[in-house]
Amino acid sequence: MRDSGVMYEIHLIQNFAPSNLNRDDTNQPKSAHFGGVRRARISSQCIKRAVREWWRANNQVTLGDRTKRLQQLIMERLQKEVQYDETELREAVREFTKQYYSGVADGANEITKVLLFVSPDEVETCANAIKELWPNIEKKENIEKQIKKSQSSADIALFGRMLAEHPELNTDGACQVAHLISTHKVDMEMDFFTAVDDLNPAEETGAGMMGIVGFNSACFYRYALLDCDQLARNLSGKTERENSAWVEELTEDDYVEADKVIRSFLEAMVFAIPTGKQRSFAAQNLPSFGLFIRRKGGVPVSLANAFATPVRSTRNDEDIIGLSVHALSSYWSDLRRVYGNQGIQAISCFHVGQESRLGELREADKGSVEAAIEAVMRWVD
Repeated sequence: MRDSGVMYEIHLIQNFAPSNLNRDDTNQPKSAHFGGVRRARISSQCIKRAVREWWRANNQVTLGDRTKRLQQLIMERLQKEVQYDETELREAVREFTKQYYSGVADGANEITKVLLFVSPDEVETCANAIKELWPNIEKKENIEKQIKKSQSSADIALFGRMLAEHPELNTDGACQVAHLISTHKVDMEMDFFTAVDDLNPAEETGAGMMGIVGFNSACFYRYALLDCDQLARNLSGKTERENSAWVEELTEDDYVEADKVIRSFLEAMVFAIPTGKQRSFAAQNLPSFGLFIRRKGGVPVSLANAFATPVRSTRNDEDIIGLSVHALSSYWSDLRRVYGNQGIQAISCFHVGQESRLGELREADKGSVEAAIEAVMRWVD
């Protein structure tokens, strides 16, 4: 039987060329103060969205839908096999959605008040429940249990969901994703741009439009933490407790399913890049360094404080990427010296031209992303 209490950590150093990958309400790149200086920032929500879209493009795992159109999904499923009067069916689906998920938005009979996060298996369960309850759509406890037991999609299992009107259907996410922060101080920059009207008469000069867009260039530290047991429970639907104890025990098959999602998540965290303003900047820059850690027991550790003192190049031969990797590896060594291993079972890393900066992490170098993922996922007796 697999060990319980296992966690995975992901640490990445990723340098982006001039870009505006994640904007605030003023259309400028997001930022934050850390270590007494302004840093570039990319929100965790932005990264999770990029991961979901990378998965969608690569068709690797089952994904849910974030939507206000749950009624539409259920209707499409029911209309494939059930010949009900459409008006009655729409009313039944609307009432079911209201009782178990959310009321409808004002003036929109088929749009829910809030954005819902639902898995394909859950939509199937809802459709079957409506058939079971037809024609009297009454709230029943066993239906709630059926919905809760529906197999969760990978993204819901990892990132969780909250339903304020029906907290019994909430999912505690198995993953924590930190906001990305630059390892160094940043100054925001502005690009003044103009566009020419191609059909202007020859005697007319000047721009057809003009404007400004904010951008920056930053080397980011990225961190995420994943709880293997919570993920296995979310995926299998074994999330019910009784007197603080789990009602159902996890099986090896549950962990095998979780392993598939974990492997895909590690890969997506490396390759998924936010899409903000990419047509203007094309900042398609992959991580220069990655560290994967598997722990059982101990405490998870973010390495963000390696950059509490901003990295700063003082010589022409010092690049910001290498200095960032060196700061992280040095801080890693200091933490292990003071706090010990903290339940570490496996360590692996990959890098692009950073061998001289790895320090103690040189022993964990696996040479490639694929090999690093394989190494940290490999279980030993």
